[in-house]
Amino acid sequence: MPVATLHLLSFSKSTDPQSFLQQLKQCPDIKVIVASRPRHVVIHPTILDQNTLTQTPWDLLVLLAKNDPKDTNDPIPATLRSAITAEYKVTAGIPSKLIATYPARDAQLKQKAPGIPLTGSLDKVLREGSKESSQNLEVSPQLLDFMKVLTETHPGPVTMLNLLHFHHPGGKESYYKYGQAFIPVAGKRGGDAKLVGNVVPPGSGQKEDSRGSPDRPQQEWWNEISIVHYPSIRHFCDMLAGDDYQEINEKYRLSALRDTFLMCTTEFETQSTATSKL
Repeated sequence: MPVATLHLLSFSKSTDPQSFLQQLKQCPDIKVIVASRPRHVVIHPTILDQNTLTQTPWDLLVLLAKNDPKDTNDPIPATLRSAITAEYKVTAGIPSKLIATYPARDAQLKQKAPGIPLTGSLDKVLREGSKESSQNLEVSPQLLDFMKVLTETHPGPVTMLNLLHFHHPGGKESYYKYGQAFIPVAGKRGGDAKLVGNVVPPGSGQKEDSRGSPDRPQQEWWNEISIVHYPSIRHFCDMLAGDDYQEINEKYRLSALRDTFLMCTTEFETQSTATSKL
């Protein structure tokens, strides 16, 4: 199973994230699978690296894979390291089929996005009010405020980063059931899990450094990552507002997770498209 590295990066004020990304894409030994701009933390972790993940002003999210699977060196060249002021890194194994078919699937999802209708679930929340907190993945006032602001400048697709830490034992099995039930519920709103990977725990043979995973037992580290597409932030909120989603959320997801981090991002490709249409 190919290994990919997820990087959340913060830069010096003189560094433009898109310029950094263009230089990164020119590196011959790495593949940039996902590149997006962090926008809003939907769920704050309560156990794992809460301050680092939620208080750092992240400028760029990239998912990288080495062209040579045996190469375990740092995928970010030393020549670009001087621009980075903070980094959070998670290493994960992602099925080779998902990586091989990713460009075509990703392009298809983005092409279909403008034609995906809302179900109307969000309208009820807008009329009656929202929950006080989105910690349980519900529509909160903070999420609605973010939705309104983002929609003004970026009405197009959003990419959700999920870092998942399961209860042991049994959490992973419960989350698998959630994943199976999630497919039709999210699918009717255009939601799709583009990439899913098992996190490589610290000390398991992958080369790490001071910028990588903390030295901690496997049971105190993330277990899985997923990157999920939605046609827009409104479609994501429409799903959370739906009774069909909250049923599987309460039945499978909440009992499966000991901790989670959920961040909304916008991919640079879709940002350019949205800007050109305004």
